[in-house]
Amino acid sequence: MSLAVGAVTAAFGLYLCLVGFDVLPIPSRINGPLWLATVAGLAFLCAGLSVIIRGLLGMNDQTTELPQSTPIWMQAVYWLSAVTAAAALASVGTWVALGYGDRHISISGPMTGPVGEDVGRTVFGIGAIITWLLVIALAHAGIKKIFEKPANS
Repeated sequence: MSLAVGAVTAAFGLYLCLVGFDVLPIPSRINGPLWLATVAGLAFLCAGLSVIIRGLLGMNDQTTELPQSTPIWMQAVYWLSAVTAAAALASVGTWVALGYGDRHISISGPMTGPVGEDVGRTVFGIGAIITWLLVIALAHAGIKKIFEKPANS
């Protein structure tokens, strides 16, 4: 099942990337630059690759670490896909916060309705900073997992 879910997710990501590169037609209106489709596609493509790797390794939902016998190339792809997916999400948040053009931001919940563009951009900016910090943490963790030799016990 993991392989199928990963393949469908990766295929959707590839589709969005091809839309972003203007290889395939835009399915509907995009409220931003075309590169946003590519970045969103990268997030889905990378998430799908991670799920495929987990499926190939026979990992279940409760398993959090790759098996020690995992080839280094597969470990690198797994961690690089996590970092790339997180960076793609951070890029979208950064664009909302800092990109050109008007933002029509509204919230749902107890206080619904439109909020000021400055408030919306600030909130997205804070989220982007947090997400970029996550990207750095993921990259650091991945480098340690892949390249540091385990200590002798």
